[in-house]
This record gives sequence, structure tokens and C-alpha cells, in this order.
Amino acid sequence: MSAFAKFYFKPSKGEKIHTVVTPKEDESCCICGKVSDGEHGIKGALVFLFETEGQEAGRLLASNVTDEDGQFAFGPLAAGELYVIKVYKDSLKLRELEISV
Repeated sequence: MSAFAKFYFKPSKGEKIHTVVTPKEDESCCICGKVSDGEHGIKGALVFLFETEGQEAGRLLASNVTDEDGQFAFGPLAAGELYVIKVYKDSLKLRELEISV
């Protein structure tokens, strides 16, 4: 499941629905990415997000599986922090990188 949710309303016959979504303004950030082979997104890759600083350094914060287009997202995250992302597909580590948000 990604960090973003989708929801749908199906009105009854003759019913009208009005919806307003107001995002909260804060200092949180997110990491959105795509795992690809250079041309096509890789579906079903495991993506892990780890903490890098403090007493909990190396602690797994979240995990995700890429969608059919190879995309993933983590959030909300604290701004100005450093994280490590590790990507695996079929038990093979494809990539490891540090990223600051």
C-alpha cells in the first residue's frame, strides 16, 4: 500500500455530493520514487526505509512494494532528516542509497 490513499463516492440516483479536501500545512515531507530497469518500471520490488541517526540508527521505519509502474512513496517524514532506502527484487539487492528530505 502506498502512502497515498484513494477513495471514491458513488452517489445514489439524484444525489449530489460536494467534497472539499484541505491539506494541513506543516513541515512534513515525503519520498516518492520509481524503480526501473532504465526503460520500464519494475513491479513488485520491495522498498525499505531506514532511520540513519540517533539511538535507533538502522531501525526499519517503513516498507513498501512498487506498483505496476514501479512507483513507491513514504510519508509523512520529518524535514531535514537523513534516511536510507534499500530496494530488493527476487531476494537480490538492486540499490541502496541515502536521501535527505
